[in-house]
Amino acid sequence: MSKILIFAGAKEAKLLIEKIANNYLNLGEFHIIYEDDEIKEGFEKENLFFYKINFYAFENYKNIIKKDFDKIIIFIKNQKTAEFVLKHIKLYKTSIVFVKFWYEYKLPPINNIEIIDVADIITNKVIDLLPGVPLFARNIGLGQGEILEVEIPPHSPFIYKTPSIFKNYNVRMATLYRNGELKENPKIILPNDKIILIGRPERLKEIFHRIKNSIGAFPQPYGQNIYLLLDMKKFNQKEISKFLKTALFLHRKLKNKLLIIKIINPTTKHRIYKLFKFPDISIITDYNETSYIKALKKDINKFNIGLTIIPNEIFLSYKKEFFEIRKPILKVGKESIKKCQAIGAIVNKYTPNIASILYDLSHQLGIGIKFFEIDPENNSKEIVSILKEINFLKTAKVEFISIKNQNPITYLNSLKNICLAEAFAKIPPSKLKMILHPKIEFSYILIDKNQFLIPIKDEE
Repeated sequence: MSKILIFAGAKEAKLLIEKIANNYLNLGEFHIIYEDDEIKEGFEKENLFFYKINFYAFENYKNIIKKDFDKIIIFIKNQKTAEFVLKHIKLYKTSIVFVKFWYEYKLPPINNIEIIDVADIITNKVIDLLPGVPLFARNIGLGQGEILEVEIPPHSPFIYKTPSIFKNYNVRMATLYRNGELKENPKIILPNDKIILIGRPERLKEIFHRIKNSIGAFPQPYGQNIYLLLDMKKFNQKEISKFLKTALFLHRKLKNKLLIIKIINPTTKHRIYKLFKFPDISIITDYNETSYIKALKKDINKFNIGLTIIPNEIFLSYKKEFFEIRKPILKVGKESIKKCQAIGAIVNKYTPNIASILYDLSHQLGIGIKFFEIDPENNSKEIVSILKEINFLKTAKVEFISIKNQNPITYLNSLKNICLAEAFAKIPPSKLKMILHPKIEFSYILIDKNQFLIPIKDEE
């Protein structure tokens, strides 16, 4: 049976003794040293032992301390008195709990002492009640915020991912609650699930903001800025104008911070330089770099790029490099992006992974979503049922269109006023290989539309 010694030098200590007497008395012996008679009033129970001794009279209670206690609790509100008691008992090997009521008082770290900072606990409790603030378990484990409870919003990029995704952030999911029930072995994360995560506090804070990534934030969390790299030698004036119009349109519509236009191999003067007057557009001319892909790799992290706008020809030439960069790209198609009235996606195994981005784009561009089912009776049936369960379908105009018994590539290329979004999960094959051995997950290779390619991790 445990033996606990309590220095009860605060009115709040009586509440502690009351809770022990009513709930935990059978767990051990509780020895209480006190000065004020009010502390003892009303307690006449077994396993509660009271000693009325002045806290400064160390000689009168040092023999009590020698009774081999498992823990000593210093619950004294007067700072000088508490310091005196701690000074005289801290050399004992017994584990000590020191309740600190004073904001300014700093206690040097001592191995056998655990500090309960009253001001910090109260402040954290108020913070926990603020909306949108992560809820950390502050009194469990080390009490440093290594346990986090978070609810998954319908627009989160983590919906329809497996719990293993948290390993990428050096965080572990301990458990999941759904509809008020504990799910022992959840295979997938759904909107409005509550999850308990364990990890280093700084990692948990990072993942909390990723989970709560709000709709209307794209290109976040990939980066803050839109990037257009123009190689003046590769494209004529008409093509360059088209790329610029696409970039300017998305810059107006999306919640990016800057539009960065990088020029390599500069030739004739172009009206692009008229854009210098806009503070949220940055134009950079590089007279030394001549390689498109080298310039891109050099800038991708330097400028916190969240979306790169690229011509289709450039994408086909550097598919592997764009995959390795792991940033969203817009592959510019033949049709003007201004004509886009819906964003579409071919339903495949990766579609749920980019569902939150689809909604974000539809929200910011003010257009609907179209899911194209190639084989609604078989392969895509389960995925479609998942997509139909997502809560955001109630607020976005969403259509499910069957293109069974039709060539999906030919069908999508024939559509007008639509842009597409696809998952960028694997290094794409060559165009020739796709023609000879087509795979629906690489359909974007053969489609000449405005296409957002969203990097995801292939979990196979």
